[in-house]
Amino acid sequence: MRKIGILIIFIAVLGACKQEQNPENIQKQILEYKEKISELQKQMDTINDNSDSDNSVLVKGQEVKPSKITHYIKSTAYINAVEQAYVSPEMNGQIKRIYVKEGQFVKKGQTLVSLNANVLRSSIEEVKTGLELANVMYEKQKKLWEQKVGKELDYLQAKNQKESLEAKLKTLNAQLAMTVIKAPISGIVDEIYLKEGEMAAPGRQVINLINLSKMEADADVSEKYLPAVHKGDSVRLSFPAYPDIIINTKITRTGNEINPVNRTFKVTVEFKNIKNKIKPNMIGEISFSDYSGINISVPSLIVKKDTKGEYLFIVKEENGKYFAKKTYVKTSYMIGDKIIIEQGLNEGDKVITEGFNLVSNNQEVKIN
Repeated sequence: MRKIGILIIFIAVLGACKQEQNPENIQKQILEYKEKISELQKQMDTINDNSDSDNSVLVKGQEVKPSKITHYIKSTAYINAVEQAYVSPEMNGQIKRIYVKEGQFVKKGQTLVSLNANVLRSSIEEVKTGLELANVMYEKQKKLWEQKVGKELDYLQAKNQKESLEAKLKTLNAQLAMTVIKAPISGIVDEIYLKEGEMAAPGRQVINLINLSKMEADADVSEKYLPAVHKGDSVRLSFPAYPDIIINTKITRTGNEINPVNRTFKVTVEFKNIKNKIKPNMIGEISFSDYSGINISVPSLIVKKDTKGEYLFIVKEENGKYFAKKTYVKTSYMIGDKIIIEQGLNEGDKVITEGFNLVSNNQEVKIN
């Protein structure tokens, strides 16, 4: 640009020299043109200087200030019912009748199933008949013994017979009671595994009974969080199947053993089921706090790292201008898309949140 301007001026001078052949006039015009060239040169230098010095970068800044921050640990949880019973009989027998249906709510102590007890009832009637005779014989021998006319042996035999039949009757009645399966808990009949007429046996499941009103969640938590997790700590429980359900509860129990396979310990929380929506074996997520305090936090994206450590750029004002200053910081917890700054920033500092990749240390910036 500079060379072109000078060339134009010299062409004008030469053109004038051709027109004006008088040496004095030519010399005078040359001096005038030199002054104009000098003036134009100054103006061009000023323009170039201004153009070269405007290297500022447009950035966006954010003033930092301390706020209450809580860091949460999240662990996958498996949901179970606090009260769940796989009901089976106490003795062998054929199922005579099933009194409930799947999905039905039953109360504790309600009859669920009865087994065929015809043989037991016959045995009970037989023992009762024998017991009646034994009671009569016992009373007669007792009176004779009290009157000192009967033999002691006869009295003792009658007494033994009576007591033996009473004990046998008691045992048979207890066995008869075992032919009736009653609900050990209040809950919903979730599944019936056998049908009427099939054989039932101790340990063989007949009915699955679940109480959905009270549930528990078990989570395996890394052993590094052991110092931060205690019984009674508040936790937050969420469910992928129901994103709108958030339950605030407390830790019921913490495990006393570290699993050597995955280096975790068990954490259990209990909670009330909301409209019985939560089901056993569902997946949940337990969030519990391992840190809470007043700290400065910034977007984690703006924190970079070099051989000296982690750093970010802040804006400093000097003589009415703004400059990017490289500032080393010490960070701690990540919370979402933000990171806590332990050292390096003060309240009121303005960090560069946009344009931080375009600046260098001490570079002039313009704040948007």
